[in-house]
Amino acid sequence: MFFQNVNFCQYSKSKEKVIFACDELYFKNYGFYNLLSCNNVGHDVHIHLINPSIKFLDKIKKINLNIDLSITTENFSINNINYYKLQSYYFCSRYFISDFLFSKKLLDKAYITDADLIFNEKIFFNNKINLGVLYFPNHDNYWKQSGGNFLYVSKNRSDFLKKIIELYNKKLQEINFEKIHQGMEKYMRGNMYGLDQVCISLQMLNENTNSENFLNLSQVDNFISKTMQTKIWSFTGSTKKDPQLQNILLKKFKKSFDE
Repeated sequence: MFFQNVNFCQYSKSKEKVIFACDELYFKNYGFYNLLSCNNVGHDVHIHLINPSIKFLDKIKKINLNIDLSITTENFSINNINYYKLQSYYFCSRYFISDFLFSKKLLDKAYITDADLIFNEKIFFNNKINLGVLYFPNHDNYWKQSGGNFLYVSKNRSDFLKKIIELYNKKLQEINFEKIHQGMEKYMRGNMYGLDQVCISLQMLNENTNSENFLNLSQVDNFISKTMQTKIWSFTGSTKKDPQLQNILLKKFKKSFDE
């Protein structure tokens, strides 16, 4: 059902990329600022777009950038897909495309992110780090044990992505998405369809977190938060409802996608 009919519409030169995935509307509202922030700090980017229009793709290609931008697309009908099931794929599609790029030997390092974040600094890790996860093992549910907004994977640990995808596909078979509703307790609902975080947490049960090749990103000072003062600004959840947010972003980047 998912990750079919994948096409390149702009190829890559760089093998070290920030990677995010979204549909056309989400890119216009949020992903655009992720891309511009990467341009500001010098991160090359790969965007995976779901069901984009040709006109929209043409606009992205015309954005004036100083970084290497590559783009893939996939198209499928969303008409008969349960809302929560579709959302679960939107959350996890970045892992599918990252695994695909590693398998094609087009990547050495991937900074896999939510579409809705902004880089205030360029992020890099020393070469001994193969895997970096926002990991919170003290939480008592899988949805909260991992942060899905940032994941670092090198080519030496691209198997981590394959395992996440395997877990996701298994969850698709196990979960009755029709039973999910807004009246459910938040954590219960998150554990059923927030599968980007759930699948990372499940895989972390099999990881050696004491390895010198692993970095728990939750322990990195000033790394990521919902405030503008950290290395990465994650404007998720209630932050998006701030009426001043759009003005802040427009002022920060001094342009808009619709210009």
